[in-house]
Amino acid sequence: MSDPATGAGLSSAPRIPAYPAPGPSVIFAPCHADGFDAVGAGRELTCDVVIVGSGPGGASAARVLAEGGLKVVVLEEGPPQSRFRPNQANTARYHMQEGGAMVARGQSMFPVAAGRGVGGGTLINSALSFRTPDAVLQEWEDVLSDPFWGLSNVGEALDEVSEIVGVCITPEEIAGGNNLLIKRGIDALGLEGGMAPRSTPGCKGCGICNYGCPTMGKASTNLTFLPRAVNAGALIQADTKITEVLVEGGRAVGVRGRAYHPDTGAAGGEVVVRAPRVILSAGAIGTPRLLWHAGLAQRMGPAVGEGLHIHPGSAVLGVAEEVIELWKGATQGAFFHHPDLPGVLPHTFTAPPEVCLTAAGFIGDRLQAGLDMLPHLCGLIVLVSDKGSGRVRATADGRADITYDFAPTDLDRAKAGLIESAKVLMAGGAYEITAPIFGLGRYRSVNEFADALADRVVTDLVMYSAHPMSSCRMGTDPASSVINPFAEAHGIPGLFIADASIFPTSIGVNPQLTTMACGTLIARRMLQQA
Repeated sequence: MSDPATGAGLSSAPRIPAYPAPGPSVIFAPCHADGFDAVGAGRELTCDVVIVGSGPGGASAARVLAEGGLKVVVLEEGPPQSRFRPNQANTARYHMQEGGAMVARGQSMFPVAAGRGVGGGTLINSALSFRTPDAVLQEWEDVLSDPFWGLSNVGEALDEVSEIVGVCITPEEIAGGNNLLIKRGIDALGLEGGMAPRSTPGCKGCGICNYGCPTMGKASTNLTFLPRAVNAGALIQADTKITEVLVEGGRAVGVRGRAYHPDTGAAGGEVVVRAPRVILSAGAIGTPRLLWHAGLAQRMGPAVGEGLHIHPGSAVLGVAEEVIELWKGATQGAFFHHPDLPGVLPHTFTAPPEVCLTAAGFIGDRLQAGLDMLPHLCGLIVLVSDKGSGRVRATADGRADITYDFAPTDLDRAKAGLIESAKVLMAGGAYEITAPIFGLGRYRSVNEFADALADRVVTDLVMYSAHPMSSCRMGTDPASSVINPFAEAHGIPGLFIADASIFPTSIGVNPQLTTMACGTLIARRMLQQA
């Protein structure tokens, strides 16, 4: 696997000590969008391209298309301005799809997170910005039989979007105790890794990226791609849930939905946008959910919603003598690779105190012991580039119906990643190890920890996913893919997809940068055909 931390095109001008600022192409300003009140009496628009979703795929496509001279309208289900508060309930209500309550069913039930709001998932992610591994891009080029999606072309797009969002390596000055302990362990064991690449050029290390950056230091799309699109003439309509893709004469010709008040949920006016090109960028859950609910999935072949990858993750926690306070410092600011575990990416576990207590099992009569231990906890998440897969459908009321089947090898790789992560934590200064696994104790030996994991099954592990992808795959065969290499849907001309759902494979790293690059390339190809 290539080094995902390699960046390009970064400015050396200091924004804060030891932290490069974004390049001059970055517009670090809020993106103003019309919200519920603007459509109370209904709205109908006509444009060249309508985009559903304003996350990394939709926003990057909007920027290219608007700057290319096309009239662009972006429709977003979530609110037009952040309602950031440093708590999970507020984040779930305003900035997570379905209130943060989406769950995948299968051998085990676990949460699947996806963002919403003007900025999509970039509002509340940790901003980890790994490049797509070379081996993955080579596989894509082979699968698609198209060098446009190969290493050279996608690599240039990765360079471009990395500069726009100011990707650079997390400095130790703002890293916080958890990241520093992890880096000590990585260095002590001689592993590849260290401080991670993040799109947070103004980061102050407050540790609450997942609740929205309070300092505007994170380069979410509402501060970067979307302002550029608006400056080029694009319109953004928030608080609008799209429920129908308009198809006439076999072609997509627009979308229809309705505005909803972000606080009360009250229905507002109907919103109709007609355009000869429709781009769905609602994410790997939202896009297939919409296609099924709108009754279009079967017209596009059998692959809509199939082949879902999720990067299933679990965690390992350590206890150190020193005070760590893992909720402080750069969010998920360190990572490592182990040479024997390709496709397994351990990186920093960051969570607020209440989540740490729950994950470590300090509830009920163990709460006081947990409170005493809390400042000393450190941890790593283990992400797996999964071979298992799932599917996405829609319920009658339009909510996501997600199922997922784990591959046995994925569980084996996850457990191996937990063991290697335990070694890193102990090499960095932890003296005791545990994990959010049913019935697991606390261990002062990695060997004892490994023995305790040996017979564990999927249902024993607390799993989580925030990286859904590959549910509307790009490909050449309508039997196994939803869109062609030009990102246009099989069976419905004029309908395009630009989000993580189009990935032909699991990519093994956080998908933000890859999705931005895909949105950029899809839009650029669309301009060539306009």
